[in-house]
Amino acid sequence: MQKRETLLSRFSWPVPLILLCLAAPSLLAASPCVPPASLEASLQQAPTAAAFADLGVWFGEQKQYACAANAFATSLQMQPDQPDADNVIFMFGVSLFLSGNAKQAIAPLQVVEQHGTRNIKLHLVLAPAFDQLHETSSAEAEWRAVLALDQQSSVALDSLSSDLLLDNDCAGIITLLEDPMILGQRTPKQSLNLGLAYTRTNQLEPAATVLRDGLNTSPDSLPIANALADALVKLGRAQEAGDVLDLELAQHPGDHDTEIHFLQALIAVNSSRAPGFARKLLLASPQDWMLLYLNGVIETRGGDLQKARSYLEESITLNPDFAVSREALGVILIRQNELPGAKEQLEKAIELGDDNAEVKQDLSKVMQALGAAK
Repeated sequence: MQKRETLLSRFSWPVPLILLCLAAPSLLAASPCVPPASLEASLQQAPTAAAFADLGVWFGEQKQYACAANAFATSLQMQPDQPDADNVIFMFGVSLFLSGNAKQAIAPLQVVEQHGTRNIKLHLVLAPAFDQLHETSSAEAEWRAVLALDQQSSVALDSLSSDLLLDNDCAGIITLLEDPMILGQRTPKQSLNLGLAYTRTNQLEPAATVLRDGLNTSPDSLPIANALADALVKLGRAQEAGDVLDLELAQHPGDHDTEIHFLQALIAVNSSRAPGFARKLLLASPQDWMLLYLNGVIETRGGDLQKARSYLEESITLNPDFAVSREALGVILIRQNELPGAKEQLEKAIELGDDNAEVKQDLSKVMQALGAAK
């Protein structure tokens, strides 16, 4: 017992890993893991840690990752200080990850990492494990460790920029992906993330340039096309945005997100195609809050305030946190002289982050009118 405690202390294994290793024989016995004939004899007669490690490798090659994890755990339980312990621990962690146990995989992989192992494969497993658990900061550290070993790793650049986008670290994305070493060879994911980072920081011309380049390289990428259209609309180039989306829809008819972006572009240029296209989309997706909002905008422009109000109220019921729909409904209620309701909607729009100067002006006029009416 003293020997085991010394070895476990030496490896600094977290408690969950120790417990899993100790439980491994029963797990293996209870599972439908059938060893190959070439190893069965050695496992039955005088099983060794090395034999179970070999068994784990064999199961891994067969893509039986749960069986592989149990075999590696058994090997480590039998001989924690085996000569190739770090490699067996690594394979144990990888097997856990590939069997769908990202949370359990992290502990053994971190053991290997703590031993100072410089193995890019280690970080390439730890990083997505942390991403699966939504531990973004830890994932980012592992992706950076990958890049320290391979500056042009596309999977690391894709994933790190996506994590930074979740953190809204747009400056970090721009620094990462404007590196001269990767110019001209960005993946579609990198082009999208860089374009979104520029868009979020209101650098719309660079956003449009990056996204246009990305779409030229990957003409079938709907996410890039949609992001490019958004940037072009904000630049006042809605007709160009519509042209981009029209081409994409010709290649991918029926893509819902692209259809919505196309409808927004049609509305922005006040196209006569917008009302019919909006009704068609809403008929196919009657509970889509964005389509209800956009139909409300179209009906408002057409002068049917009651129908517009109905669409907007239904949209807000489905998504009460979209500030712009609140503002649109508030404007209709002003025109219908329902000032208390207008006040409520405009205040809610501002509370939800609508910083449009017009919504504040409208609210001020409503407040003055309500005050004068008292």
